Amino acid sequence: MELNNLQKINLLTGDNNSGKTSVLEVISTFGQPDMIRSWYRVSRADNQIEGVSLYERMNDLFCINGEEKKITYTIETEEECTKVELIAKDSECEMAEKEYFAKMGYTLSQEELAAIEDSVLILPQTFFEIKVNEEEKGYVRIVEGQRRTPLSLKKPDKSYTKNVVYISPFEHINGMLFLNDILDNPDLYEEMLQILKEFDPGILSINYDDGGTGRRNGYYKILSKENNRALPLTMYGDGMKKAILLMSAVVKAKDGVLLLDEFETAIHTSAMDNVFKWILDTCLKLNVQVFMTSHSKEAIDKVLHCSKELQKDMALYTLYKDEEGNSVRRLDAKKAIDVAENMGLELR
Repeated sequence: MELNNLQKINLLTGDNNSGKTSVLEVISTFGQPDMIRSWYRVSRADNQIEGVSLYERMNDLFCINGEEKKITYTIETEEECTKVELIAKDSECEMAEKEYFAKMGYTLSQEELAAIEDSVLILPQTFFEIKVNEEEKGYVRIVEGQRRTPLSLKKPDKSYTKNVVYISPFEHINGMLFLNDILDNPDLYEEMLQILKEFDPGILSINYDDGGTGRRNGYYKILSKENNRALPLTMYGDGMKKAILLMSAVVKAKDGVLLLDEFETAIHTSAMDNVFKWILDTCLKLNVQVFMTSHSKEAIDKVLHCSKELQKDMALYTLYKDEEGNSVRRLDAKKAIDVAENMGLELR
């Protein structure tokens, strides 16, 4: 599959399982394409089921019907063309049973360790190799059942490293924020507070409370005219938390790439106009290329219509999956609006 003629603002739509999230996950690894740990993060996001091992997670990244385990993508910019490959090869290995239990993350007593002192297991294993522009950049061995991430002393090559920020649909529930970046920018901070009045008309400020310890284990508090004291952000609804996450992520992604999966999740339609317009305006201001996925007709319409000035920098890609594989329909924003309103074309 190819996405051509990308714009500053790229909206990805399509049926369930058409590949929208996969596109974002692939681009997320481009932040550090020479590091296998970039794929660890993708595998963790893909497998939220408790008890799934690292071995299973990493192997599940690959096409189950393919003859070989290989993921390949190429990203072209005005300056360069970069090809990234993740290759996996299966085999077996001998391993001391006590080493195996350590990889599984279990702690054994001295008596249990003594009982398996000389025991050896025959285990399935997979070697994962990362290549950038055909050059090997590292590999790791993971055995069946292994849960712990192998330690890596390799540091990322700064010549490859790029600023890529990926926000999953429910990241706000986990408390992820990039508020330090926006609190250090007074103008954007003031703009953000104005947008957040959609959620709390009396909002006055957002501050970080470390409890006087000077440590990073504090929390953010919101001061509002509606309340007698500042409340932790966790006391607010998902809409407020999601809006703050998205807006702070824009600033975090300055001069880079921002990936927003199902960006409208948790945000009420009444707040979409102002929130989306601020996000997209600020992306252009801070030189951020943004990729957004959505199933929602209303959210897609809100983005396409949020600003006529933005439409020239916007493209809509509808992904399809059929017997022949994947295909893509590309429309610029004005064309998408025209065919939807005058021809009844379903953009999703």
